[in-house]
Amino acid sequence: MKILEHIDGIAVINMDTRPDRFAQFMEKAGVYLPEEKIHRVSAVVGRELPTYGKAPWFTERTGERAGFWGGTGGCALAHRKAIEWAKAQKLRQVLVFEDDVIIEPHEGAAALLERAMAELTGPYMLYLGYNRPSPYGYCCMNNSGMELWKTDGVIAAHAYIVSAELYDELLEHMPTEDNVWEWLSQYRAIDVLYRDFVPYWRGVSIYVLHPIICVQDDAYSDIGQNGAAGMELACRQSPRKESLVRRMMEPLRRLKIKCNSIRTHRRALNGGLPGHRRRKKK
Repeated sequence: MKILEHIDGIAVINMDTRPDRFAQFMEKAGVYLPEEKIHRVSAVVGRELPTYGKAPWFTERTGERAGFWGGTGGCALAHRKAIEWAKAQKLRQVLVFEDDVIIEPHEGAAALLERAMAELTGPYMLYLGYNRPSPYGYCCMNNSGMELWKTDGVIAAHAYIVSAELYDELLEHMPTEDNVWEWLSQYRAIDVLYRDFVPYWRGVSIYVLHPIICVQDDAYSDIGQNGAAGMELACRQSPRKESLVRRMMEPLRRLKIKCNSIRTHRRALNGGLPGHRRRKKK
């Protein structure tokens, strides 16, 4: 079964030092994808950027967590490269994968995604997998037990589709090598930008597939320098129907996100990106 036969292009983020990971991806996931549309995107190693480890964003306060921020920054820059490639190729939509993705096929997925590719319009993101907690929304398509939900955003960036109408606005808000550390002080990570900010841009729609068909391997992350724990974090529960109370509280949630972004940026500017939280002594 070839999933997403009608997708215009597929970008797979992979480190230059890990050709084995790309080979493994092609061996396991490639059987479900149109191979001629797959493009390897060279990942960015944030710890090798000339500004890494330097003030004002890296200080004594950052401490040993500097490596984490280096990995998180490199990840965001790699996703930018994927969107830049899609725009340069003039793709109508692009499917972005991280190379630790595992595809879990479902018999209704191919037909539902083909329908979605034909019917969805305007700027949108469509997730093939997401992490906990379950998002809120409503089901807008279904086929053979597979559902497409329109949601208010999810936390994930390992397998998602972006339409061409969203490329420019995404690139406007994604970091460059010149501002990546300041960007992190506001947005924290690429999947946080996708969850907490993108859904509120004018006209943007966020969709998720359920049951999910993509999870992350639990292997060590070379970019983030930690264990991904992807399968453990993967959410296999159905999205939740949005209640009237939640809808009414949405403006307060948006205000909280904006205030937190301003606060964390100011703190980082004055004291550097945060380190590990210290446990209080009992």
